[in-house]
Amino acid sequence: MKVDKIILNNFKQYYGKVEIDLKTKDDKNIILIGGKNGYGKTNFLLSIVWCLYGQKISQIDDGFKKEIQKQSNYQKFMKQSLNYIAVKENILDFFVEIHISEIDLSGIQNPNLSNKIIIRRTFNTFNSEETIAIIHPENNQEVFKEEEECINFINDYLIPLEASKFIFFDAEKVASWAELSAKEEGNVLNDALGKLLGLDIYEGLKEDIKQYTNNLRKEGANINIKEQIENTESAIRLNKTKIENIEIEIAENEQKIEDLKEKINKYQFFLNQNSKNIDTFNREELVKQKEILEQKEEELRIKFNELSELIPLAMLAGKIEEVLEQIDKQNKHNLSKEENKEIRSKLDIFIEKLFNHPPEPKEGPISFKNKTFYSQKANNLLDEIFIPKENKIDLGFELDITKFDTELIYKASDTLKYQSKELFENNIEEFNKIQISIKEIEKKINLIDADLEDEIVLETLTKKEEAERKKEKLLSKNGALNNDKEKYNKEIARLNQHYKSLIAKSEVTATNKLKLETANRYIKTINQFIISQKKQKKSSLENNILIEMKKLMHKLDENSKFIAETRVEILPDDTGLKVSLFNEDGYEIPKSTLSQGEKQVYISCLIKAILQEAIQTFPIFIDTPLGRLDNEHIKKILLYYYPDLSEQVIILATNNEITPKRYEEIKDHISQTYLLTNIDTKSFFKSGYYKSYEN
Repeated sequence: MKVDKIILNNFKQYYGKVEIDLKTKDDKNIILIGGKNGYGKTNFLLSIVWCLYGQKISQIDDGFKKEIQKQSNYQKFMKQSLNYIAVKENILDFFVEIHISEIDLSGIQNPNLSNKIIIRRTFNTFNSEETIAIIHPENNQEVFKEEEECINFINDYLIPLEASKFIFFDAEKVASWAELSAKEEGNVLNDALGKLLGLDIYEGLKEDIKQYTNNLRKEGANINIKEQIENTESAIRLNKTKIENIEIEIAENEQKIEDLKEKINKYQFFLNQNSKNIDTFNREELVKQKEILEQKEEELRIKFNELSELIPLAMLAGKIEEVLEQIDKQNKHNLSKEENKEIRSKLDIFIEKLFNHPPEPKEGPISFKNKTFYSQKANNLLDEIFIPKENKIDLGFELDITKFDTELIYKASDTLKYQSKELFENNIEEFNKIQISIKEIEKKINLIDADLEDEIVLETLTKKEEAERKKEKLLSKNGALNNDKEKYNKEIARLNQHYKSLIAKSEVTATNKLKLETANRYIKTINQFIISQKKQKKSSLENNILIEMKKLMHKLDENSKFIAETRVEILPDDTGLKVSLFNEDGYEIPKSTLSQGEKQVYISCLIKAILQEAIQTFPIFIDTPLGRLDNEHIKKILLYYYPDLSEQVIILATNNEITPKRYEEIKDHISQTYLLTNIDTKSFFKSGYYKSYEN
C-alpha cells in the first residue's frame, strides 16, 4: 500500500485546508520534507497516526501518551489540537484525510471497496464527538456503516496498530528500545512480528479459546473458589486503574517540571546578566559548567538505572558461581553415568556370551555359583579400573532446571563478568566525581550570589531557589510514583498467577470436560503452528539484522569483530522474542553499553529486518531521521538504509540533519521534496528543499 495524499484541516499549526502530495515517481522511493523545529513536523506525523487510530494513539508512542496525560484525558488533548486561529474564528471542528492506494484486498468480499480509499477522521471541540469514515474516492460514498468496521479494516488490511511503531517513528527516540527489558522487548517484537506475519489472527483465536476454557472451569467452581476468582479479577482491574492514575499524575508533574525549568532558566539568565564577578569567577561560565556536569550526572544515573537489573545478580554472584559449579558437576556426572552405562551394557553382553553361549568346557558347564562369582568379580573390576574412587563425583544434591534455565544462568554470569567493573566501579566513581565538581561550582556561585546587593537581583535569586526546590520535590515525587507503579505491576503479575491456580483448582463437569479436552487440543495445535512460523523466521531475522548492521555500523568494518553474531530466541511460554548481540569471543554484549548512535543504528536495522518479513509493504514515516548519529553513520544511513527500506519512505528532517550537500548525495532516490513553511503562525508545504545552509 501507498499513501497518495494527506489533507489537514485546522489541525495544530495547519490553518484551513493544507494538502501534501506524497506519490512516488518511477523507482524513487523517498519523499523528503524539510522544516525548522516548531514548524509542525512532529504534529504532521501525529495527524496521520490520529487519523488512523484515534484514541489508541497513546499505545503507539510514549510521547503521544504523555501529551494526552498532561491534559488529563484524550478529549481535552484533542480540544487543544484545534488550530488557535480557527478557535478565534469560532470554528468548532477539524479533520485529517489520508488518501491511500495499492491496497491488497485479497480475502475480502465488498463491492463498495476498491484498492483506493480515503480515511477521514473528524473531531468536534464543542461536544467532543469524534467520527471516522472510509470513503470511496470515485463516488464519495462511505464504504462502511459502522465505526467498528472502519477500525477493523484499518487494522486488518492497512496498518495494524501493533505494527504502527515500526511504520511511524522518531528515529532518535527509537534508540530507547535498545534499553527495554527482555520482557518488554519480547512483547514489542512479538506483537509487531505477529501482525506483520499475519499470526495475530491465530494468537487472537488462541486467546479466545483460552478464555473459553477458563469460563468452562469457572462454571464448575464451588462457591468459595468462584468468589476468589471474582475477587482476583476485581483486584487486577483495580491495580490497572491505579497504574493509569499514577501515569496521569506523573505526566502532570513532568509538565510542571518543564514549566519550572523554563522559569529557572529565565531567572538564571537575569542573574548572569546582573551579578558581579569575584576575581576570576564568571557566574555565567560557572552555570554553563554546572549544567554540563548535571547532564552527565543524569546520563550516568540513567545508565545506572538501566543496569540496575544486574545489581541483585551481582549481590548473588557467589551463589551464581556455586550454581554453575553444581551444573558443571551434574554435566560431568551425567556424562560419566552415560559412559558407565554403555560399558556395563557391553560387559553384560560379554558375561552373557562368556557363560551361557557355546563353546563350553570339556569338563562340563560351569556351576551357577561360579558364574555368579565371576560375574560379580567382573563388575567389581570394572568399577576399579574404569571408575577409580578419586574420579567418582559426589553430587550431594541435584538441580532440577531446564536447558533454557541453564543458558540463562550462564548468560547472567557472562554479563556480570563483562561489565560488572563498569557498573560497580567506573560508573559510581565517575558519578561521585561529578557530584563533587558540582558542589565545588555551587560554592563559587554562592560566593558570587552572596556579594549581590541589588534588591531585584536578590528577589530573583530567591525565586530561582524556590523554583529549584519545587522542581526537586516533583522529581522525588515522580520517583516515588514510579516505585508505586512498579509495585502495582508486580502485584498484577502475582494476581495473574493466583488466578491461574484458582482456575486450575476448579472442578469440571463431565460435559465440560469433553469440551475442555477438545479446546485444549485446538490451543496446542494453534500454538505449535505459531511457534513453527516464528522458528522459520528466526534465522532470517538473525541474518538480516547482522547484514544491515555490517552495512551501517562503522565498528563493523571488515577488520572488526565488535559484533560477530546476532541471535533471536523465542522466550519461554511463547511470550515473545529476544534479540542478543555477541562479540567474537562469544560473550553477549549488553545493548545498554552501546552508544546512543549505535543504539539508533541497531534499532534501525532491527526495524528493517522485521519489515522484510512482512507479508505486505508499508509506507514508512520517519521524524528526526539522523538523530544523534555522527557523520560516518549519517552517510551510511542515507546511502544504504533509506533507499531500500520500503517502496515509499517519507522523511521529516531539519537542514542540520539532511544538509543541501547530503541531499545531493541521495537525490537520485528522492521522488518529491517539500519545505515546511510558517507565516503568521500558519504552517503549510511548498515544493523544494533547502538551498543553503541557513536554518
